[in-house]
This record gives sequence, structure tokens and C-alpha cells, in this order.
Amino acid sequence: MADDRIISLNIGSQQIAGAVFSKTPGGGLRLDTLERRDLTGDPAEEADGAAQGAAALKEIVAALKIKGAKTNYVVSSFPVLLKFASLPALDGSQVDQIVEFEAQQQVPYPINEVVWGYQLMGDEDDIEVEVALAAVKSDELSEIDDLVLGAGLRSRGAEIGPAALYNALRFNYADIEEPTLLVDIGSRTTDMIFMEGKKLFIRTVKIGGADITRAISKEFGTDFVSADRRKVNDGFVALGGPYADHEDPEIAGISKVVRNSLTRLHSEIMRTINFYRSQQGGSAPAFVLLSGATSGLPFIREFFAEKLNLPVDHFNPFRNVTVAKGATAELVGANAHQFGELVGSALAQLGEVPLRIDLLPESVQKIRDLEKRKPALILAVAALAALLGGLGFYFQKGAEIANEKAASVESIASDLAKHNTAIEGFKDDIAFVDS
Repeated sequence: MADDRIISLNIGSQQIAGAVFSKTPGGGLRLDTLERRDLTGDPAEEADGAAQGAAALKEIVAALKIKGAKTNYVVSSFPVLLKFASLPALDGSQVDQIVEFEAQQQVPYPINEVVWGYQLMGDEDDIEVEVALAAVKSDELSEIDDLVLGAGLRSRGAEIGPAALYNALRFNYADIEEPTLLVDIGSRTTDMIFMEGKKLFIRTVKIGGADITRAISKEFGTDFVSADRRKVNDGFVALGGPYADHEDPEIAGISKVVRNSLTRLHSEIMRTINFYRSQQGGSAPAFVLLSGATSGLPFIREFFAEKLNLPVDHFNPFRNVTVAKGATAELVGANAHQFGELVGSALAQLGEVPLRIDLLPESVQKIRDLEKRKPALILAVAALAALLGGLGFYFQKGAEIANEKAASVESIASDLAKHNTAIEGFKDDIAFVDS
């Protein structure tokens, strides 16, 4: 019986999430089950990160009852290099060769040490075509893939977080015509995704929620885990200006550290908007959406609305997705902005999406290479079987002929033996007469 479930995994630095979706009768998407596990500790300190991630993923696999299933998984933008390049209109036979040359120019590692993929964007009659190029170091992708395999799943390869978010954005906010900016604040990076008509631009900066935690840790002289707990439990964005501080001096101090960290991120957002307008020919965004766990901090919407002078809201990737009732609906209701990658990955598995770049680790590439060679192997086996069959027939006929010859020889030998007996009898008679 075919497994019609659509399984999505998002493997981040401080959170791993998994979901099971299904296709609705009308061709839409339904979320059936959702699980999330948070990881503790500084993601930059990878001493026990792999062990934590492995344990968390096994828990999710067990809770979702998906052991043994084939699945894609989303990797965060931190280990991924994502570049956009404009190339002259390409002949179909030259695409791979030209894009590989472009990849060698853009990727700061030897090309044989990375896994890379691309997608051509724009219309066929455009003078230039836009290429979205993604690359990740092979050993880093293999480590994540081993995590998936170790949890009892069968890997289909990786997708990149910004692409999954863009697909979820397109699916859920297709009714918005104005230029829109999605700001996804992850643990170690922030992705800025511009949607304007068919135009797309993505930039990633290495500022994230973990940087806020480190700033709190430094300010109050505490370890990362304790600082992160305080950020989650007591943290909010200080409003500044005429607004009074929190009555608890320590909580007030945390809120100011959070605001200072986000002010740095705001500077990067403004720099990216200016670059998009001046270098990419884009328009200033009219609307901003926030996603990622850090975007759940109280007053973060008000902070960015004030700084950007734009309407700001939380990203809802389930806007056009049916959600099952019960615990799943409660989790989505409180934290929908954290699960955009899961929705985007499910959409990619459901059908065609605007942006899809698959990154294939060694384990998946070996399977695909074997599948490509399978027809030739089947023909080779068939030819060998035919050859062995022919040889078998030849030797069988040879044996039959040999047996017939042997029987003939035995018959002649028997006749000769009879004649020899008669001759010996005549010899005895002659000897008797001579005597």
C-alpha cells in the first residue's frame, strides 16, 4: 500500500521540527500532525549539539510514527551559500556547463568539496536569465544527512530554508500585490526574502537569536543556557522613548539588551533594502512579515514598525493550509511563525513550486546514480543470462552427441568382442587339428 503522507523536517541549530501533511480532495494541503523539540546550549559550541539533535530527531520520528519513511529535510541558511547571478540567455545544452563555471566563481571552496544546485528564473524570451545558486560543504551536509539516517528515515536530500520560506510565502500571500519583505530571524542567521511580482531576492546575514542570548550572557555574567532561559521567559523589546522601564531592574536590563541587538539587525535590513532597490532594480517594501522563534518576542512588531515606518505582522504559513484539530492546532495557533519551512517543504513535495533547489548528499547521490544505471544493468544481466543459456544448450547438445557416440562405440565393442570369441574358438579348433 502506497504511503500518501507528506513528511517535512526542519533541522535548525536550536530547534528541530517535523510534520505530517496530506493532500486535500481539492488539491490543497492539510497539516495532520506537528512535533517540535528545542535544543539547549550555544549553537556555536558543537560539542554536544550533534548528540542533542540526534536524540531530538529520534523523538520526533517516534512521535510522528514515520520510522522507515522517505523524506526531504530543510537545512537552515547558516551552512548554505545562496547567490543570485544574471547570465545571458542560455542554450539548453550549455546550461549545466555555464552554471558550473559560475558556481566555481561564486563558491569560496573547491567545487569538488561542495554540493551545489541551481534554478533558472525568469521567462524564456528574456535577454538575461537569473540564476539562483546554492552550495554547501559536502562534509557538513553529510553530517546532517547522517542525523536523518540515524533516526531511522530514508533520505531524499536537502532543501534550503530560504527557498522553503519563499514557497510558503507565495502560497499563503498570493493576494498581496505590493512588494513584501519576509524577515526570518533564525538562531544564527537572518534571511531577508523580497517578493515583488515574479521578482525574488534573498540575502542572509549572520545575526540571529543566539546573538541576543550571548549579549544577555555577557551583560549579566551568566552562561548561555541560563541567558537563553531568561530571554524566553522574561525577554521583550524595550520600547524606548517615553515608555517606562519594567519595574524589575534586571528584566528592564534584558529588554534593553534585546533592543540594542535588534537595532543592529535593523541596520542590516535597511542596508539590504537599499541594495535591493539600487542594484536589483526592486522597489521598497510596502509590508513586512516576521518569522522564526525570535520574532515571538513581545513588542518586536512594534519595534520594527517604528524603525522601518511600515506595517509589520507575523508570518502565518498556515493561512491557506487546513490544520487538524487538537494539540496540533494549539501548537500552530501559538507558534505558527516558526513553521514556515515545514509548509514550504510540503508544498515542494506536493507539486511545482516557484523555487526549488535540491542539495543531494553522498548517500542520495549514490542511490540516484544506481537508479540511472539500472536499465543498463538489467540489459547486461539479460545478455549474460542469454549467453549462459546458449552455452548451456551447446554443452547439453554436446553431451547428447557424446552419449550417442559412446553408445555406438559400446555396441561396436560388443560386436567385436563376440567376433573375437569366435576367432579364439577357431584358433583352438586349428590347434587341435594340427596336433
